[in-house]
Amino acid sequence: MILPEPKDFIEEESRRRLFWMIYLLDRYATLATAFEFALDDKEVDRTLPCRDDLWIKNQKVETRWFHANGHPSDIPDHDINKPENLGAFSYYIEILGILSKIHKFLKQPVDISALSDVEQWQMRYKELDNLLTGWKFGLPGEYGNMAKLFQPGSSKALNSAWVMLHATYHTAVIRLHSSAAYPTTRSPIFTPSYSASQRCHGAVENIAALGEFVVQNGMLNKLGPPFAFTLWVSARLLLVHGSTVEHKLSPQIGFLVDTLREMGRHWPVAARYCELLQRVLDEHSDSERAVGHTGERVTPSSVRILADMRRTAFDLDFLISRQPRHLAGAPSRVPSVTPARTPAPNELEYLDVFDFFNVPRLPFSNDLSSALPPQQQHQHQQQQQQQQQQQHQQQAPNTNNNNETGSDSAATNGGGNNVGASNGGGGGVANEFNITNFMVDANSDWLFKQPN
Repeated sequence: MILPEPKDFIEEESRRRLFWMIYLLDRYATLATAFEFALDDKEVDRTLPCRDDLWIKNQKVETRWFHANGHPSDIPDHDINKPENLGAFSYYIEILGILSKIHKFLKQPVDISALSDVEQWQMRYKELDNLLTGWKFGLPGEYGNMAKLFQPGSSKALNSAWVMLHATYHTAVIRLHSSAAYPTTRSPIFTPSYSASQRCHGAVENIAALGEFVVQNGMLNKLGPPFAFTLWVSARLLLVHGSTVEHKLSPQIGFLVDTLREMGRHWPVAARYCELLQRVLDEHSDSERAVGHTGERVTPSSVRILADMRRTAFDLDFLISRQPRHLAGAPSRVPSVTPARTPAPNELEYLDVFDFFNVPRLPFSNDLSSALPPQQQHQHQQQQQQQQQQQHQQQAPNTNNNNETGSDSAATNGGGNNVGASNGGGGGVANEFNITNFMVDANSDWLFKQPN
């Protein structure tokens, strides 16, 4: 269906804003999943929305085009750049575009035992960090300066789009840098970054300041699920940090959970976020009040309780993501490489809470026994022996079946990339689950070199 020409600029801009709202919803519906976006940035050929006041006045203006690659287009008509016509919503769309790139980057598996793969990952990571930093410094002062929050009368000058612009920027910072600050697996050449964890905590501090401003100025009912998502990401980051580095919970978690609870009066998704976080906090609190057989109160360290929750989420994600994929209706020639078990309801909640930070994603391995949790290695080895016997029986009568089975195995196992393989392809160094081990020398940080 082709729409008729808009009768005026208000209608033209309304159509443009409708498209960008669909783009926004697609991003937020996908960011917390492992799925692809419905709208690919490469297929987006639209200009950014203009300032609100120009739209309301029916004052026709030109705005720059949305650039998927972060650089100006080679098309002459796309070189228009009139920042005076852009508003908070315009820059909000741009930061969503950068967040989309980060999502795609973190979806890609990386062999943390292969030096070339790790170097390529780190190079792309730094490119995205530079893109984020450059975009932030390029914002006009009226949109880029968070100090406006603390100026008298700021509540009249700042609107919901301005708040969401900054909330999304800091969410993007957490999404990118948490992959380097708190990786769930590590190797001698893939280690946590102290600088990245500092960037994450700076973002959480700014989100908390935004939240306090919003609550104090009665703006909470004007913000929807995207702001709840930002609070949810911040609270989970504090849980991960509390279970790995600080060994205690940050008091800021309480404010974030309370704010989500208040938002839950208007948005069910915020209530769900609050419920999940509160259950984790309640379980941690109950464990501290537990009494041992001697009658004395047993107070496990926060790091152990929360780390166990994070490990459960990691193990569940590991089991689910390693299930072979088969065509609908086609019989499987390759049995499942993971032991079957039914997770408890509270375990699935841990997956909801911590899975967002289960990065890097590892390539599918031909030999997963070295990467499975210790309690599952023996069961996996037995299952693997049964698989080999079954495959040998199936392959013996027919050579074609042998070829097909080998082809399917290679496809299912990601082309034969071994998780524990070295760059040379021989006997590699086994990787290490990294749920709690974040001891790292800040002077040898691979992300930002520390001054001597």
